[in-house]
Amino acid sequence: MPYLDRILRDSGMWEGELAQRTHDGGFAYVASQWVLYRDAHGHPVCILEVSADITARRHAEELQTRSQKLEALGTLAGGIAHDFNNILLAIHGNVNLAMADLPEHHAAQQSLVEIQKAGTRASELVRRILGFSRPQEQKKQVLPLQPVIEEALKLIRATLPARIQIKTHFGPDLPAAKIDTGQLHQVMVNLATNAAHAIGEKIGSIEVRLDAVNVTVDDTHAAPNLQVGRYVRLFVGDDGSGMDRATLNRIFDPFFTTKKQGEGTGLGLSVVHGIVSGHNGAISVTSHPGEGTAFHLYFPAASEQPEIPREPAKEIPQHRSEHVLFVDDEEALVLLGTRLLERSGYRVSGFTDAVSALKEFRRDPEAFDVVVTDLSMPRMSGFELTEEIHRIRKEIPVVLTSGYVQAEDQKKAETLGIRELIQKPATASLLASALQRILADQMRKLEAAQ
Repeated sequence: MPYLDRILRDSGMWEGELAQRTHDGGFAYVASQWVLYRDAHGHPVCILEVSADITARRHAEELQTRSQKLEALGTLAGGIAHDFNNILLAIHGNVNLAMADLPEHHAAQQSLVEIQKAGTRASELVRRILGFSRPQEQKKQVLPLQPVIEEALKLIRATLPARIQIKTHFGPDLPAAKIDTGQLHQVMVNLATNAAHAIGEKIGSIEVRLDAVNVTVDDTHAAPNLQVGRYVRLFVGDDGSGMDRATLNRIFDPFFTTKKQGEGTGLGLSVVHGIVSGHNGAISVTSHPGEGTAFHLYFPAASEQPEIPREPAKEIPQHRSEHVLFVDDEEALVLLGTRLLERSGYRVSGFTDAVSALKEFRRDPEAFDVVVTDLSMPRMSGFELTEEIHRIRKEIPVVLTSGYVQAEDQKKAETLGIRELIQKPATASLLASALQRILADQMRKLEAAQ
């Protein structure tokens, strides 16, 4: 290193950090101090080098930086999700209305189906980006992982080439875990898709295993952020091309991808990292060029008993006549919500301004049966509108909609007595059934009070 020679000759000492390649192709990092010794005539005779291994510290710093990048992207995603989901809701809702208005074999139906597919793909992209932010706690259930993994693999099998074999092994007496089944499906799809890309055009296999492990203090080094306790461990491995150390160090970085342009967004493994972290779990990965890749995902074992899913009660269609106060700052969504609810028989008063809606409610509070309001609006938020409405009439049910729901939003909604919180762009399909449940429950309470 000529530049170090110059520094030593000029100043007689140097200190800094060096990266040294290891036998496995990785790097070890050392903090070094070099001192140049000269003889009586001033000629260099030797260099004293003192070095300390700081590899663990550097890796910890890299993990912290990666975590901060994911957090920053999550914040950015949350900032754009509300507006983007408003647009998607308008697309989805109006396409569905148009498809219902036209005869089944109308020439425009095919075009509408393609618009619907594009909207669904866009919704999925938003959902993947939002995987960087905190998962929604209310979606988690205490469930055995094996049936969830098996169901996901059935769907994945249909998308993989026949030359790729899926091998499974599930250990006995596996504990349940508190999981979001949709997010676990997403984890499996992302890992299997990456494995298939790594295998490429050759014959290969993806191995999936579940086992139970008790992590002790001595075992916590197996994965970053792994804590002592009992876990259900999910293994997903492949015999594909593998990765070198430099690639391995970046696989969880947002938008990092080794695929060709158009073949991947670089979000898949970042989303996996975010989901596992959101489940208070840990993830480790090992890989070598030409030897495949192996992921170990640790999900904390639940202390509660698994929940038994119940069949939802079938709703009996009935004519509605209740009056809905519908508030959203997007004019297109007020129009869409009004059309959708009026088709179900409701009377709707729609407003794009929360202050004007509150003024109308104050004029005749008993004229309305339920309030539907967006969360993020200028001048007055959905939470503020709910507080004002409940000061006037405490018992009226409120439904909140939002393009981006955070954990603190969920808690505040519960505190304010908001009956349901629906995340866009699913509003169109969920709102009518939510109102029917709420109003039926309201009617039962009134009858019981009489």
